[in-house]
Amino acid sequence: MKLNIFLGYACNFACAYCLQERDAPDAVRRGHPVEPFIERVVPFVRAHGIRRVDYWGGEPLLYWDRIAAIHSAFVEAGISFDFVRITTNGSLLEPKHVDRLNEWGMHVVVSDHGASGQPHRDIAWDMVRRLRRSSVSFLFTAETPHIWPLFEKLERLEREYRRPFWPYAHWVRATQGCDPRYRFTPETLERHVEHLWELARLRHAGHRHACLFFDGHLEEWRAGLARADKDVEPLCHGRDHLSVDLAGNRYACHHGVKTGYRTGNLFDESGPRDEAERTALDRAWRWVRSEDCRACPIRSWCRGNCHLSRTHEIDCRLSREKHRLFAWIDAQENGPSDRNHIEVP
Repeated sequence: MKLNIFLGYACNFACAYCLQERDAPDAVRRGHPVEPFIERVVPFVRAHGIRRVDYWGGEPLLYWDRIAAIHSAFVEAGISFDFVRITTNGSLLEPKHVDRLNEWGMHVVVSDHGASGQPHRDIAWDMVRRLRRSSVSFLFTAETPHIWPLFEKLERLEREYRRPFWPYAHWVRATQGCDPRYRFTPETLERHVEHLWELARLRHAGHRHACLFFDGHLEEWRAGLARADKDVEPLCHGRDHLSVDLAGNRYACHHGVKTGYRTGNLFDESGPRDEAERTALDRAWRWVRSEDCRACPIRSWCRGNCHLSRTHEIDCRLSREKHRLFAWIDAQENGPSDRNHIEVP
């Protein structure tokens, strides 16, 4: 079970492709005191056996005191996790952060915004190199469909710091907060898929960064296809995926902390408390309950994709293309299996 803890919208960047909807009229901007949350979340985590925690912003390092307070409380209570992560733009990293992140064994995803990040500010690579558990993440968009710039940067960093760096990548979510020019179209997606196949062939040839790029995605794909169809829930809202703010309010997705996306409260397990919360929950289920999704043989993996997306058909097409790609890689590396013989339309 995974707990997403939303800290706030504050960020020192203002990227046009940001998935957060911080300017929405009903965006929850109110700051909540952290102490009452800690008092309730520590016993909740212990009682429910939560094994994974993600700290989210905004830019999480602007909320460092809150992260430190919450996580120190978990540690002092003797609670351990399989995986703890923060995702940061990396520009604010200081020794005080690095020391505690390493002490806690946190995985730090450094989002490499490159020239697209606004206002532009360099990542503190001298701090990143000291992190014991980290990856550098690239965002695929219609404007940035190729990962070569990240690979080239990692090669330079590895030469400079004489240590390996691990690449990862996400695909843009066409939420309300994302500028339309970054959203994939049928034409830009077709060119992007050609690039993904090029990367797959490089992995097959042993290219180190191409190998590392696919590892996490393949793991998620295999786990998703092994999930029983009856257990399929929306991608960002389910029994295994809890997204909350510091008041304990639960949301349909951590990309949209808005009153209109509130589905209940972490500490009130009765479910939605009013009609507005029931409507938000129904919205979260809208794709995964659709006729097309129910008939899809890979729904246990993609789980309807992001229900906040404005480009659902594009998202579905990308999922099918990624499945074909992952199935090919899996067959090359592990031989024929039921999962890599699943055909999609």
